[in-house]
Amino acid sequence: MNFLIVNAGCRINGQGGTLSAAMVELAERTLKHYGHCVVVTDLNEPYVVADEVKKILEADVLIFQTPGWWMTTPWQLIKYEDDVFVSPELCGGDGRTRSDPEKKYGSGGFLTNKRYVLSTTWNAPLEAFTDPQQFFEGKGLDGLFMPFHKTMQFLGLKAYPSFMVNDVFKHPTIEADFKRWEAYLTEHFGQNA
Repeated sequence: MNFLIVNAGCRINGQGGTLSAAMVELAERTLKHYGHCVVVTDLNEPYVVADEVKKILEADVLIFQTPGWWMTTPWQLIKYEDDVFVSPELCGGDGRTRSDPEKKYGSGGFLTNKRYVLSTTWNAPLEAFTDPQQFFEGKGLDGLFMPFHKTMQFLGLKAYPSFMVNDVFKHPTIEADFKRWEAYLTEHFGQNA
């Protein structure tokens, strides 16, 4: 399979992004071990829109590695979406036409044979997402990131289960998290997947 990994572990004032970079490196190494082709776009570096469109068109699976920033993705990933996803090669509008009122909004994406993975890192503990009495009111990662998922759906992509690393500053378990990430990638993309 062909993979595009988008590293949105962006630096601020020259700092940060190291955990996302390590997650991307582990994903790249693991996927290549299973014989897959992998290209990486690092949003800390300049990119060419036409090249990104080509990478997406050639990919079977897109992996978005991002920290949770202010309850969403970093602005650099949102800018990437704004720059790249508007390409007429990726999406033909919202899907509706005046001649066919049966077509539904959000059905115009051309990437219907592709899938994506959302992998995120958070300072928030897991229970902040799962416990209805805590900050995210039990809505979970996918509930919180519904706009991101709807953007992917608008393009025609289908989701693999999301992956999340929690409590990375207050109670980090990075070695165990790396093992979980490697196990996730093996389960979905390994030799017997």
